[in-house]
Amino acid sequence: MKHFLTLTLLFLSYKTVFSEVFFSAKDLSNIYMQPSIESPIIYPIELGKKLILKKDQDEWANVLDEKTGLVGWIQKELLSKEKPENSGKSNDYKTSFIIFEERVMEMSKSIKEAISIETFLSVEHLGGAAAAITADNEWFKGRRHANQAFQVYDLWKNQNQSPSFLSFRNESGEEQFIILSGPHRPRYLKSTK
Repeated sequence: MKHFLTLTLLFLSYKTVFSEVFFSAKDLSNIYMQPSIESPIIYPIELGKKLILKKDQDEWANVLDEKTGLVGWIQKELLSKEKPENSGKSNDYKTSFIIFEERVMEMSKSIKEAISIETFLSVEHLGGAAAAITADNEWFKGRRHANQAFQVYDLWKNQNQSPSFLSFRNESGEEQFIILSGPHRPRYLKSTK
């Protein structure tokens, strides 16, 4: 009984400590690959972005963005326990997304008219500089899908004028790969599922 109680307390304290919710407290913050501003930026986040604390190290917090599933590092001074009152008032990313969605759907229509291949079915804004694209299952099997994905990523990054994140999902909503900003060029990361 004593061992069970000890294990239960350890589990509860672990869960409490490593699942704290924080919010971005600055208009625009960056999530980095490592706890250093010299490290590559994964992508920027907007004011009020909800993040889950995984662990901390000195003045850095290792956080999870539940919407994208990405884990990275952010400076603790840029986090708040309380959601900022004026968060969500910035329309920069929302406006960018509307323009981006229109361009992606136009691109998809043009590809279908030119070579009779279905490509992108829908586009979803995940918040900030993160978005997800649902593509036709057959598109992932084509030789040109990676090149087209990078073209779409360039549209999104140029629209945001900042490092960005794109998830590419099949018709079942399963992530197939992501493209995100890298230190020198965008990175294509295949899903491990």
